[in-house]
Amino acid sequence: MIRFLDKSHNFIYFFKFLLLTCLCVLAWQKPAWAHSTAAFEHNDLQQKLINEVQFTETSTIPLKGSWQYYPEQLIVKPSAVLKSDIATLPISFKELTGSNQTYGTFIGYFKIPKQYIGRRIAIFIPNQYGAYAMYLDGDFMLRMGEVGKNKQSHRTEKVPRIAFFVAKKEYFALTIQASNFDHVHGGLENPMRIGVAKTVSRQFQQLMMSISLICGAVLGLGIFTLMFSIFQEKIGRSSIRVFIFGIFILFLALHNLFSAPYAYTVFTDLSWIWGTRLEYLFTYSAIAFFLTYMYLLNRRYLHPVVYYISMLIFIVNTVVTVFTQPEVFERLGFYSFLFSPVVILNFIYGFYLTLKFKKPYSRINVWAIILLCTTFLHDFLLSLNLIDSFNLSFISTSFYALLIMFQQAKNYARHNHYIEQLNNNLIELNNSLDEKVQERTLQLHELNKQLERQIQIDALTGAFNRRALNAEIQRLFSLTKNQANASLAFAMLDVDYFKNYNDYYGHLKGDVILQNLVKVIQHALPPSAYVARYGGEEFAIVLHNVPSEVVLNVLQQVLNAVRQCRFEHLNRPDQKQYVTLSMGVAWMDRNHPYADIHELMKAADVQLYAAKGAGRDQCQPSTT
Repeated sequence: MIRFLDKSHNFIYFFKFLLLTCLCVLAWQKPAWAHSTAAFEHNDLQQKLINEVQFTETSTIPLKGSWQYYPEQLIVKPSAVLKSDIATLPISFKELTGSNQTYGTFIGYFKIPKQYIGRRIAIFIPNQYGAYAMYLDGDFMLRMGEVGKNKQSHRTEKVPRIAFFVAKKEYFALTIQASNFDHVHGGLENPMRIGVAKTVSRQFQQLMMSISLICGAVLGLGIFTLMFSIFQEKIGRSSIRVFIFGIFILFLALHNLFSAPYAYTVFTDLSWIWGTRLEYLFTYSAIAFFLTYMYLLNRRYLHPVVYYISMLIFIVNTVVTVFTQPEVFERLGFYSFLFSPVVILNFIYGFYLTLKFKKPYSRINVWAIILLCTTFLHDFLLSLNLIDSFNLSFISTSFYALLIMFQQAKNYARHNHYIEQLNNNLIELNNSLDEKVQERTLQLHELNKQLERQIQIDALTGAFNRRALNAEIQRLFSLTKNQANASLAFAMLDVDYFKNYNDYYGHLKGDVILQNLVKVIQHALPPSAYVARYGGEEFAIVLHNVPSEVVLNVLQQVLNAVRQCRFEHLNRPDQKQYVTLSMGVAWMDRNHPYADIHELMKAADVQLYAAKGAGRDQCQPSTT
């Protein structure tokens, strides 16, 4: 019995000890559990890496800041055991590890404003180079492509996406697993943005809608050009060239639709592989038809050997693109682009020959081609990571199409005008009974034009005279008043101490100074400026549809140009010994209206006297 009681006491002591041990374990586990739920709130390193994102209801901000990067690790939550580095997004794998062919995990810690707790938040992820998977506090959110530890398990997919989540608390951890096995790009190189879901969605829709509208406009231009060439009765070299250009514009629009930022993904379910194939096929087709257009335009710009080699390259690339995977045809396309300097040099040499032999050419076409070639070269250097910029092909190619269509429309309008003139002349000749009378009539017409020109020009200086100025400024005043966004600037100029100059050097020398000043003023002004002699040593400058800050810069250039000429003037009462000007300027737009032209001119004249009163050799703008 006593032995049994001893055993019972021992069992009770053991039970008490076990119960006390369990309580201690539970007491120790509670803070550990709290640490795991609070995530980074109790870790000194992670506390330092918290990035505050201060977006608003109507704006988004880049999801930048400091992130933990775990090289060659695919994890969901931060690890205290694994080695990590600090990275600032956007960043490429090459910047982190020295190579783009790798994989790893980015973990960032963020704090959002408290008022957005419980709200729907969105993260916009533009097309990245490679594959990625995104997790929020360990929960899966979004996957693009297949993240893998080697080339066999990895699958690239470059499409923009939006990740949505409801913020349950002020702090959250974002994990992005990323992999890439391409030599040129890799990592999270394009910046992400975060904000309220409706704001992010609206900005994304606006971007895609604007791209779609531009592509639609360019597509419409291409269809119009095709129809224009098809319905021409006479088929010749010119109509074929227009037809080829129309096809080029069509493929250019499709290229822009399927290139970054990949607007086609908004309204199609096309797989990424076929989307990439179509992007390359449309690119090759657009370039091929563009080179064909240039070859038909003038063989000076593209030698037949260069042209046929280019066509052979495009045929090979097209076949490879259709029947192989992106990693094959993308690399082939990259190496094929190395032939582009030969084509560009051929363009330059052809243009050199055009200038050398003084052949007619279109300036708009030349500048458009320069823009296009510069853009392709820029994007090629960007693809090599040799420059830090953004893709310009969409902007430049669309602008190129608009420029060329502008040139075509201009040529078509001139041609129609020329045909109308020929028809009118033919009617006049048929109705005329006396060719000599008609010839004298034309001569008289030319003489009247010359006379009208002479009436408008000041005989001494070669600038417009007061009569021409009154007519021109009245015309521009009425035009500005009837247009909402138009503006008109009027400046009065006066030669400082000109009477003293004439008294000292004589009137003949004074006339020479006026002539030289007009030349200097006209050279310092833009071609659209209107310069007139107002009277005596006073002149006027009229600038139409030029912003006010630009007007002041232009007038200051005039003052500086006159100062730099250092025309001698030793009879001044001040310390200066060269000719200077004083100016007063007034301008009108919808915020600065004037009742009539006299009020505008009077305001400029008042400012001219203010400039003289302030010490001369300066420009005084109107403050009304």
